[in-house]
Amino acid sequence: MTGPDQWTLLQARTAIREGAISTAEYASELTTRKRQRTDLHAFVDGGGPPPAALLPADSGPLGGIPLAVKDNIDVAGTSTTACTPALHQHLPLRDSAAWRRCSEAGAWLMGKTTMHELAYGVTGAHTDGLTARNPTDRDRLTGGSSSGTAAAVAAGLVPGGLGTDTGGSIRIPAALCGVAGFRPTTGRYPSQGLVRVSPTRDTVGVMARDVDDIKVLDAVLSGHVLPSAPPPSPAQRVLVLPRATTWTDLDPEVARVVEGACDALRAAGWSLRDFPEPLYDTAELLDVATSVPLAETRAAVEDYLRGHDSPHTFDTVIEGLASPDVRAILMPLLDGPAITPDLYHSALRTGARMASRALSALESAGAAAFLSPTTITAAPPLGTGWSMLRAGRPVPVFSTYIRNTAPSAVWGWPSLTLPAGYTSRGWPVGILLDAPPRHDRRLLDLGRLCARDLSMASLPGSPCTP
Repeated sequence: MTGPDQWTLLQARTAIREGAISTAEYASELTTRKRQRTDLHAFVDGGGPPPAALLPADSGPLGGIPLAVKDNIDVAGTSTTACTPALHQHLPLRDSAAWRRCSEAGAWLMGKTTMHELAYGVTGAHTDGLTARNPTDRDRLTGGSSSGTAAAVAAGLVPGGLGTDTGGSIRIPAALCGVAGFRPTTGRYPSQGLVRVSPTRDTVGVMARDVDDIKVLDAVLSGHVLPSAPPPSPAQRVLVLPRATTWTDLDPEVARVVEGACDALRAAGWSLRDFPEPLYDTAELLDVATSVPLAETRAAVEDYLRGHDSPHTFDTVIEGLASPDVRAILMPLLDGPAITPDLYHSALRTGARMASRALSALESAGAAAFLSPTTITAAPPLGTGWSMLRAGRPVPVFSTYIRNTAPSAVWGWPSLTLPAGYTSRGWPVGILLDAPPRHDRRLLDLGRLCARDLSMASLPGSPCTP
């Protein structure tokens, strides 16, 4: 077995239960690792375990396991800042429902993690020294908005962590850092105690280095502890590749890695079926993906502030924004709604229509899920702002990175990203599995088998040496 910092959640639980290591010793090992990797800027606070006598007992599905928690998820007695200046002194008095379930299952908090300010970004870049570095290459960003959680899991500071996902904020950083990330069916996990920006789209999600760990976290967060199911049969190992939508305009290195992963899956007995027609209009989907949150953000933030008797208002939070890219998006909301009610409801109807077509495409193919590259390009370099160069021309960073993760968020479907390999520069690449709503456990079972088959194959490249 590898060292404690590389143990999966289940490996750590086994070691603790069998007496190979105590809860306090495990906590000390990971706390030391955390201190050694402060260069990653994964955590907002000092954090760390409570005194040994107060550590959770090694019972429960998460007994003795530390988790990283994104800094827009409330943990009682620990600041929730959403990495925005106006909330730097905000100290919730009660746990979010998500953290309460984890805590009751035996987890303890390693610390709150850095994030793209107010969860309104896809790179994790920040202006106040809160920019998380990618553990595979510290000159690259992690992706966002759940940037610090991805860095902490990938670097072995924790075996798993919580984030949130509105349009890709779990899956983008997980893919760019080389770990697994899961967005559940919208509404599967409780939402009380989050700094939300879009009740229609926001959900807590999880990251880990192993799909079995994600299954444990999903059972805890959903409250659905189900008996083990048989592995998917060969007839169920059917995936659809939406070639005309999510497979276009890929970076050549990303294309090489994901095509190699597809070859490995075919060799392992998977049936991968091309869907050559456009599944949806990409520009229309991206418009829907951005307009609905913009219409909901003011009310969502105000609701959170009122629920905590905060002296701040939406206006004071927005006026204090630190990041130029987030200011450019949200400052116009101070002058009034950016999206009219008619446009908002039209966007919701359009998203529902797209979801219906996607479901029909899966059913007609007899497939369990769509398979796509998680992102169309690898991790961006430090200093990346509003735009980036692709094929010699500037393109918007936001729409570039959410292009393939936005559909499942718009449709409310569960979505799982898995490591697929590395570019020739050692940067991680992910593949994305999107399944119909409420098929979460089936998707995780498929993902587990997919990850196993990929791990047994000769995948491209290896990570950079940190």
